[in-house]
Amino acid sequence: MRKQKPKAFTLVELLVVIAIIGVLVGLLLPAVQAAREAARRMECTNNLKQFALALHNYESTFRVFPGLPDSSNYGFSVQARLLPFIEQKNLQDLIDFQQPLMLGSGGSQTLNPVHEMVAQQELALMLCPSDGYPATFTSYNSGVFAGTNYVICSGSGVDHNYDTRARTDGMFWWGSATGFRDMTDGSSNTVVLSETLIGTGQDSSGPTPEVAERVMAKYPGGGMGPPGMGFTGAPGQNPDLAVAAMATGQWHGFRGGAWIWGREHTTTFNTYASPNFAFPDVMRNGFGWFAARSQHPGGANIALGDGSVRFVPDSIDLATWRGLGTRAGGEVLRDF
Repeated sequence: MRKQKPKAFTLVELLVVIAIIGVLVGLLLPAVQAAREAARRMECTNNLKQFALALHNYESTFRVFPGLPDSSNYGFSVQARLLPFIEQKNLQDLIDFQQPLMLGSGGSQTLNPVHEMVAQQELALMLCPSDGYPATFTSYNSGVFAGTNYVICSGSGVDHNYDTRARTDGMFWWGSATGFRDMTDGSSNTVVLSETLIGTGQDSSGPTPEVAERVMAKYPGGGMGPPGMGFTGAPGQNPDLAVAAMATGQWHGFRGGAWIWGREHTTTFNTYASPNFAFPDVMRNGFGWFAARSQHPGGANIALGDGSVRFVPDSIDLATWRGLGTRAGGEVLRDF
């Protein structure tokens, strides 16, 4: 009896199967990516929640929130003060707060060697997993710094409130010692933390870099007036940030560049510009207008004074957003 040859796929059938598999992969890939981003966003939410609870526990212990440093040399950040309350007491024990963090002055400041080991410690809790940008900076202030995605709110940035050397309308400024008693707008209507994006780690001049959201438009230093009086030769109060950002042609890449250093451009933000503002942040001598930013599609996570974490859309009403930045503005806020 004649044996039959086993049947095999024809070339056409094989191509059809491959095409079907390709279509299925194309349909599933966005769902997989969305699921991964949802997981990353949940982790980011949890990180912010831990910081918000750390602020609560700090205030419960000391009756005030930690303030921004009133000296750039002894410029330890709010984040550094919170370390024991985010299960990092061993790391904080390595910080000698009696020793200056930075040596020198102005643009010639360098990291004190005493703090080198601590300053370069990357902490997962400080970083949003959706960002994924390199978080170690080596080209600034003669030291190695680990960055952070989580920054505290210094206020609305409206009028003189971008300048934290004087009392702002937010919860944090130089030497502030606010507490829950100061949140007269209500703790659920006062933002204390948000996300930012890690900077490029590089300075440049000329056309706006492709990663405009990761650089700050930098105005020349020097000639600063009294606290709250604006910057000589740079945008004054309530600037058009789109114009201001495009006018300088100088770009600074140290945004979020050092979780240990409490300068405004490294560890704070304000609500002057909407989340994920399309133009670069604007700074001079560390002060300026710094937006909440994230890699989450459509918005950014924030932590409120009551300890809750919310996702704020890029399209939030600007007056509502600025009102969230104040502690006692008396604004009537829309839903967000």
